[in-house]
Amino acid sequence: MLKLRQLTQWLCRLLGCPDCEEERQALSKCRESKANLELALQIANETIRQLKLLVPRPVPPRVANVIKRDTAFIQSALDGMKLGIIRIPLDATYYMANQSDFLNIVAWDWVETLQWTKDRWDCENFAFLFKSDVDLFFGLNQVGIVIDYVSRHSYNLVVYPDGKVQILEPQSDALYVWTQRPEAFYSLKGAIILI
Repeated sequence: MLKLRQLTQWLCRLLGCPDCEEERQALSKCRESKANLELALQIANETIRQLKLLVPRPVPPRVANVIKRDTAFIQSALDGMKLGIIRIPLDATYYMANQSDFLNIVAWDWVETLQWTKDRWDCENFAFLFKSDVDLFFGLNQVGIVIDYVSRHSYNLVVYPDGKVQILEPQSDALYVWTQRPEAFYSLKGAIILI
């Protein structure tokens, strides 16, 4: 039976049968369409996978009271810690939320949900992103980025309008009063801070 079909197809090709040629072209178009649909399905599945990775963000919390301070206020708060912190100032005027409003910001933020990857997305990336989010979504620039060579770590430092200072670990949302910090991870001694 198979040999008869092959023989028939061979004769049709040899004689140039128009019906067989149309069938061959239709079959070729069908195979091409199938390949295009499979590629489109792969692309759609990858898009769906990437969309599932996005963390849906609720509306940012409202910051009730923003207080302005100058760069000297920030320097004074850091000098008061007496740790020899090297500051690289970023602004002349600082817009700050109180501790209660800032806790709402930390609870809202999603940076801690991201996956840590050595040398590609690690501590300094978390610290930069958290600072950027607070700057972008709230117009507050009270968060600094700490480069701590003693601890070999990077994290955030938050200065409040009352002069209090806290450390924020952006990978876990842990907040520490700077005097009660785990010094092995957050030495601060001679650290560089961008704020």
